[in-house]
This record gives sequence, structure tokens and C-alpha cells, in this order.
Amino acid sequence: MKFSNGIAVISIAAVCGSFSLYGQAQAQPAPVPAEDACARLAGTHLEQVEIESAKVQPADAEVEGAHRPDMTGEPHGAAVSGLQAFCRVIGSIHPTSDSNIRFEVWMPVNGWNGRFFGANNGGFAGSIRYDDLAAAVKNGAAGASTDGGHSSSDRAWSRGHFERVRDYGWRSLHLTTVVAKALVDKYYGRQVEHSYFVGCSNGGRQALTEANRFPEDYDGVVAGAPVTSWTATAMNSLNVLRAQQPPGAAIRPEQAHLIQSEFLKQCDALDGQIDGIVNDPRKCKFDYSKLACGTNDPSLCFTPPQITALKQINAGPHDAAGHRVAWGFPLSGSEVGLGNVGWDTALLSPRGSMINGMLQDLPAAPLGTADNFDFNTDPARLKAALGDEIDTKPDLRRFFDRGGKLILWHGWADVVLQPEGTVEYYNEALRNSGVKAKNAMRLFMIPAISHCSGGTGADAFGQVGAAPPDATPDRSVAAAIVAWVENNRTPEALIGRHGMSEISAGKTPVGPPMERLHCAYPAEPVLKPGADVNSASSYTCVKHNH
Repeated sequence: MKFSNGIAVISIAAVCGSFSLYGQAQAQPAPVPAEDACARLAGTHLEQVEIESAKVQPADAEVEGAHRPDMTGEPHGAAVSGLQAFCRVIGSIHPTSDSNIRFEVWMPVNGWNGRFFGANNGGFAGSIRYDDLAAAVKNGAAGASTDGGHSSSDRAWSRGHFERVRDYGWRSLHLTTVVAKALVDKYYGRQVEHSYFVGCSNGGRQALTEANRFPEDYDGVVAGAPVTSWTATAMNSLNVLRAQQPPGAAIRPEQAHLIQSEFLKQCDALDGQIDGIVNDPRKCKFDYSKLACGTNDPSLCFTPPQITALKQINAGPHDAAGHRVAWGFPLSGSEVGLGNVGWDTALLSPRGSMINGMLQDLPAAPLGTADNFDFNTDPARLKAALGDEIDTKPDLRRFFDRGGKLILWHGWADVVLQPEGTVEYYNEALRNSGVKAKNAMRLFMIPAISHCSGGTGADAFGQVGAAPPDATPDRSVAAAIVAWVENNRTPEALIGRHGMSEISAGKTPVGPPMERLHCAYPAEPVLKPGADVNSASSYTCVKHNH
């Protein structure tokens, strides 16, 4: 295995010499004990790859140094334990002299089902995703994770190191996937049958990047709330900052309560039921004047400069000619009560640090600061500097032509990444990806869901990592992608339940059960007359034109 310009190229002869997997049929050797077979992987020679350790992790024991993400996404949560025995390989890949892509591969000792799952990285990566690796092993699958080519979640790692930006943008996941599959093939003595990637946020971006750049890596991918464009996200965050800079324009976090209540007052009934959830916020012709002072609580009402700022945040940034350069953040009726990703806790807070990091740290040469960014000239400069490395491209023709399947989803209440950007990506991918795209791609736009989970809607539908063995395709998007690839079961609807944070922690959600039917875009759920509003079986999917 050699890396040409950072891309893995596998020489069949070289691999045969090392792995003896792809040559002519040979007499099967006597079974090797699991401990010995795993330990032998440490001696595997792959050019530009360093295997640091390979050993069996005992069943049910705490995995040394492996922690689940905490609320910030950092690997400081609960230690991983309670798994079946698995072979754990730790190593690093060095496609350039300035690259250090750390990775881990976990392979069940018994009962491997032939599947491989790649782990996703949130934000700017910086750590191994042990929760995804654990989910793969619980599924009976092999799994691999990378740290994205650096060991911190800020942007300091990229300053003056453009090869590391390239590693983060697309190279680290691809090379980890190639190396991991080679190790899986060697350990089990047979090739991976089906490969999957389930990601959200930056993980959603990774899913789309893999499908576009390396269509042979995965058979099915799930891209949740994807960063379809990091450069557009930076510009949108700058727009939120700029909108609130004029005198008196800053919107206080507590005012998000009035936004939510007024939006629901005006628009909740548009989908035929008053339940605190608006199926498609774009249908609401919101009257901003209803937020004005004089008719509202003086502590929450909006002054004229604040109303102007809110309109600018919703509309997104525009240049002097009136052309939009990035999507805005729409109102949804779910602005508060979303944990650390609501309007009150995230959107209205200062974003200068992230913006300056994108402008100064990631490009090969700094592009200025948030204070002097010009929406007339600088969007093109930013795209030219970073677009090819960290933005996605809506051309998935090669992925679909080889039989790949894609599930996209996004929450309408997301205040981190623009939901309408995902709708735009879906429509562009339909136009750019050939005749097979229509039957190989599905989009779910989910009301009242914030970033990846949380919100007032039904935010739990199996969207994290590999699905557990008992998951069903109607209630788990991770199980749905497997059923689509392996059994040709096209997902047209998903059942969601409110309470993702409790469910992820193994707890029962607080309060009475609340379910909704999530329909493949552009269909929407319609309640059957007189049916229980909180039961998914009460809805049918009806297509509407947009």
C-alpha cells in the first residue's frame, strides 16, 4: 500500500504478498487463537503506516483510555466497558512529513457479521470516537476511527500546517478506512462484505465527502445535519455577528422565548394541528411586527434595530447587489429549551473566535479577520482558499453508479448549521448525480429538532453510530441504511421519539411518550382525523411540492 499525493493506492501484488487474501485459493491453515491472530497484526507492514499495538480486549472489561464524548464533544465522558472481546489495533498514518493521522480499529473476536463501520468526527475532530467504535462492536461489526490528523478541537493545529487541513478535510478518514479494511481482511481471513458510515454535523460532511471523493469506501452513508459547506457556515456565523453590531441591535438570549411563542401563535396551525411543532417553517409568512414593543412584555419585546437584526439573521448574508452568499437560520417555533444548541444558548452568542479561526488558521495564508471581511469580494477568496479541502460537492454519480445509498437528514430548528443548505445540497445532488440518484438518495427534514439531537420534537431515531442488533429500520436510521443496502428496503419514513438525551444515557424519557412520523422529503406527516397526536401510527406521509 502506497500513498500517491495523499491518496491510498493498493497494489494487488503487494497486498497478496503481505496478506495472502486475494490470490488463488489455498489450503486453509489451522485456526489461530484469537490472541495470537490479533497480536500478529502488530507486525503488519504497510508503507507510511505505523502499528503501535494490537491485542485482544477482554470481554466486559473497561477499555483503557477509551471514553465516550461529554456534552462538549470531548472524550471525557464515561469509560467504555461491557463489550464482547475484541481485537484492538492502535496506529498512525503519515502520508506527508507533516501528517500524523492516529487511528484505532476494533474487531469482534467472535460472531463478526461481515460489516464495517467508519466512525464520524464532530466539529474540527481531534480525538478518536470511542462511542462509535463501541457501537460497531455491539452490532457485531468491525469499526475504525481516526482523530482527523490532530489532537485538539480548536484550530491551533492548522496554523501554518496546510497538510493537516487536508488531512482533516478528506484524507484522514479515507486513509483510515483503507488501512482498517486491510487489517480487518487479514484478521478474519476474508474481506469486508458491506461498509457503512453514519455521521452528523462534521460527520455528515465526512459522509458526503467520502461518497463524492472515494465512492468505493462505503456502500451506505448517513449524513445528518451535514456541514455541506464550512466556508458558508463561517460566513453565516459572521452574518449573525454583524447583524447585531449596530447600536441597539443585539438580541438578548431571553428574547428567544418571545420569538418561539409568537412563531407558534402565528404558524402552529398551518400543518393542521396545534401541537407546538411546525412541520415546515418555510410555509410560515411570519409577521415580525408582532414582536415589537407596545403590545408585548417590555422585558422581551423587540426594538426596531432588533427586528432588523432578526430579519438579517433569518435571511443570511447578502452582497451589495442583493445576492445571497450563504443560507440564514430560519425561525422554527423551537428556539428555546434545546440544551446548549438553542437560540438562547448558542445562536445569539458571539461567534468571533470560530470565524477568525476559519479566516486565519485554516487557509494556507490568512484571509483577514471577522472585522474586515467583505461580503462583496471575500466569499470567493474564502472558497478558493478552502473550498476544495473542506466543503462538499453535490456530485455523487460515481457513488450511486456503483450501488451506493445515501440518507440525508436535518432538523429544522438547527442553529449551528443551516437546514436549508441541506435541502439545497439534496436538490443539487439530484441534478448532478445521474438517473440513479432519485432512487438511491433520501432526505428527511425533521421539525423541531436542533443540532443532531435535542429540541421539542421527536429527536431519537437511531442516528448515532452503528445500530444495536435489536434496532429496526423503521425506528433507526442506522438500521435503515443497512436494510437499504443489503435488502433493498428503501426508507420512506422513520419513527422518532422525543428524549434523545435520556435514551442515549440508557434512561426512560421524562413525561408521556411522544412519537412522530418523519417522512422522506418532500412528503410531510398528516394526522389521521381524530387520531392520537403523539403516536407515529396516527400519521400518513403526503407529498407536497415546494
